Amino acid sequence: MKRTFSIFLLLCIAFGAMCQPLSTKSKKAKAYYQDAIAALTSVQKEVYLKAAIKKDNNFVEAYWQLAQLYIKNKQDSAGIAVLRSIVNNPKNVRLAESQLKLAEQLYLMGNYKEAVQEARNISNSSYIRQKTDLLTIFAEAIRLKENPVAFEPRLLWKVSTPFDDYFPSITANEEIISTTVLVKSSPDAKEPGQEDIFWSFKKGDEFGRSYSVGKHTNTSGNEGSQSFSSDGRYMFFVACDRKENVGSCDIYYAIRQGDSWSLPINPGRPLNSEYWESNPVLSVSGDELFFTSNRPPCLGGKDIWHCKVQRAENGMLHFSQPENLGVPINTAKNDYAPFMHFDNQTLYFCSNGHLGLGRSDIFMSRRINGVFQTPVNLGYPINTHRDEFGFVVNAKGDKAYFASENPNSPYRDLDIYETPLYEAVRPKSMECFSGVVMDKITNKPLQATVEMFNQIDGKVSYSSLSDKQTGHFSAVLPEATQHGLLIQKKGYLFVSDTINAAIDTLKTFYLSPIMKGEKTILNNIFFAFNSFELEKKSNSEIDYLYQFLIKNPLVAIKIVGHTDDIGSVEYNKELSEKRAIAVRNALINKGIAAERIVAEGLGATHPVASNNTEAGRRQNRRVEFVIL
Repeated sequence: MKRTFSIFLLLCIAFGAMCQPLSTKSKKAKAYYQDAIAALTSVQKEVYLKAAIKKDNNFVEAYWQLAQLYIKNKQDSAGIAVLRSIVNNPKNVRLAESQLKLAEQLYLMGNYKEAVQEARNISNSSYIRQKTDLLTIFAEAIRLKENPVAFEPRLLWKVSTPFDDYFPSITANEEIISTTVLVKSSPDAKEPGQEDIFWSFKKGDEFGRSYSVGKHTNTSGNEGSQSFSSDGRYMFFVACDRKENVGSCDIYYAIRQGDSWSLPINPGRPLNSEYWESNPVLSVSGDELFFTSNRPPCLGGKDIWHCKVQRAENGMLHFSQPENLGVPINTAKNDYAPFMHFDNQTLYFCSNGHLGLGRSDIFMSRRINGVFQTPVNLGYPINTHRDEFGFVVNAKGDKAYFASENPNSPYRDLDIYETPLYEAVRPKSMECFSGVVMDKITNKPLQATVEMFNQIDGKVSYSSLSDKQTGHFSAVLPEATQHGLLIQKKGYLFVSDTINAAIDTLKTFYLSPIMKGEKTILNNIFFAFNSFELEKKSNSEIDYLYQFLIKNPLVAIKIVGHTDDIGSVEYNKELSEKRAIAVRNALINKGIAAERIVAEGLGATHPVASNNTEAGRRQNRRVEFVIL
């Protein structure tokens, strides 16, 4: 079995926990130490720990706690000095453990070569395994740093605030960027503050200033870890300590209608549990949700999970029993903040359990034939010894947005950056396609079910509802590929089309009420040249027509075949009729009564475009059905 390294699990004694008795025998030193553990403020902790050390200057655990306190308060140099002092103490009864802690902390500060030297100084044979693991971790950090990747970060200063900004999310069209913001009473306030969701809208080529999404979502509690569905119709987020919560922090979602959002919806179990859930992100197809949880069975503190999603006709979502992604994604430590790219293959996430540069790094894994591959560290300087987390990539795959601690930023805290993404870790390039659904008779917007599917295997790549108020929908498709499209609504004829993601950007579709004489073109019925044999990629369209007839049992239809004007009149009429019959027979074979379907061939007598161009002739070669 492959060894999983987690630097924070190498020691039995962590900074804040003990697996063996304290090293001091002084009762007063122990009392001060316990007072420090119980103290609520850093100032109090420091006073008590220094008092404990004064009573016994060989009190190893007190030194460890004091070092941790300094490091937590970003006084790294002071923390290292404390660790060095206890390592150099000849009376240290926890020398090997102290050396490990010093080496670990140097690593977490980015002083990798110093960390290697300190680890090599460990001579206690009982700690050879820990020493070897540390040296492996440090060697990988050095390798990453000495082989930097292309990186051109740009601070999004309008998106970033004077507070900590993290967990960025974007819509597929990059019109909105949203962040979690740790809001305080003032930038310099000592109190922790609360998390709220902010967003910023693109103006031209730049994002404007970010502001709160409003009181319907943000409350006096914590809200954050937001994300958008690929079509912008759903916003997921996490809210903590609400009365309707199943656990401490639950996943919520809201549905967009026009320019407004519904009240937040808590879907309850099984998505949420009595444990902690966060970082929800919906797949591009809308049928899979990724998120973070510490629910059992976990491999570590936090793991990445996923579940299936079904959408009801009213837009409500239903979630299956979640499953742990398992190895190689999850480790014995924390793996979190998943972002499944719009290509539905490339997963970006954060982890402090995989080999990296210290603290949380960003990793990438590709899903091939349903299996996630070994994660790849995105490299230095995207990753550093500081925390990097909340990494998302635009639809085209050439630009990333992320949060990072950068001491050179004007705010000197977690801020939002963008950067070009180097080729090796890019996902498949995707394109955005938008459409509008209208009633053919009233010319008013319609809320309808929209599906897009791969014409080769019929697999659905997008499923959603058009906006009730505007009729708008948006899909993300592989670049330079053709997808079938189906739009359907109860009481209407369905509409089908073929969408080329490289060419088509916006189309309007008109649905006709089910009335005698109304017709629709079956744009995803395909025949080989001069053939009346249905191609396999026509199966999805045949199935949609079958389902339409099943849902409307009183409807009878006529299948009509058409051709272009190349060839004789007799030949074209015969070919068009045979193609119509082929569609009729396919429906009968699926169980539709023969008397409900008539077939007719009209040859080239009813063109819908000019036969002088290939594009026009292609439109004229069609199959349609008419309500009888």
